Amino acid sequence: MKTTVYFIRHGTTENNVSGRFQGSTDVPLGETGLKQATYLGERFAEVPVDAVYTSPLTRARQTAEGVCAKLELQPILYDDLREIDGGRLEGHTNPENRRDYPDVMDNFRNHPAKFCPPGGETARQVHERMTRAVNRLVQENAGKSIVIVSHGFALQSYLACLDTPFDEMEPNLVGNAAVSCLRYDEAGNFETVFYDDSSHLPEELRFRSTYLKAGRAPGTKKQG
Repeated sequence: MKTTVYFIRHGTTENNVSGRFQGSTDVPLGETGLKQATYLGERFAEVPVDAVYTSPLTRARQTAEGVCAKLELQPILYDDLREIDGGRLEGHTNPENRRDYPDVMDNFRNHPAKFCPPGGETARQVHERMTRAVNRLVQENAGKSIVIVSHGFALQSYLACLDTPFDEMEPNLVGNAAVSCLRYDEAGNFETVFYDDSSHLPEELRFRSTYLKAGRAPGTKKQG
């Protein structure tokens, strides 16, 4: 009996476009993000889904509502799926934060396990709550198919550590409104069905930060 989980990063916000650190700040989707949510609804219209769980932040909730548009489901808010609290980084652009906190931002981009925004959460704290949340949702929905809508760093802190020790976490940011699908068996072992897939979006609606790095799918061979 396998449990299927579709992981989705929320759609694009104006902060994503401008390179402004949003973290736990509650901002809505921008025009592009709302369109992305509509395309997610089309993608999942014929996909068997038993439940949709989402971070309570507005951008994630709006994305989850898009997923549910043609399903007989309502999103379930799940607090542990929220984005990292970025403390004093929030509301500032990447250049501003690189100027004021160069070591912190170097870790954000290149050594995510060491990321610790001043006045915010540590990467380990995010990893622990995301892992706890996903494990619980998989157990509670054994044998079913569910959707989890979360955020860039929060998803990285879970997905990038599935086959890697936390301290060796690789930079691995999925695109906005991208979908990843993993299947879990009863023992908690996983297989990646597909990863960071934006094929449901037209080219003009695909968005990925140029500041952070995309990475490999969990369960695939590391390079080098």
